[in-house]
Amino acid sequence: MPRKQSKEDRDYKEGVASFNAWIKDNKRLEKMGLYGTDYYIRRVEELEAKVKKLEAKLKAKNKQIDEIGWEE
Repeated sequence: MPRKQSKEDRDYKEGVASFNAWIKDNKRLEKMGLYGTDYYIRRVEELEAKVKKLEAKLKAKNKQIDEIGWEE
């Protein structure tokens, strides 16, 4: 009969698994040439550009609706 794991053993194994996943993700980012916070900085810049694009699109649509005088 297998020995029942204590709460400390489970917590330890979960912590090690989390750490290993973090290490694996960091190695993937390093292969992409990103170190430390480079990935997150790049991601934020991409998202900011996307927001600007969508805001411009929304502004153009609102302007078009105002010119027509009705809403869809």
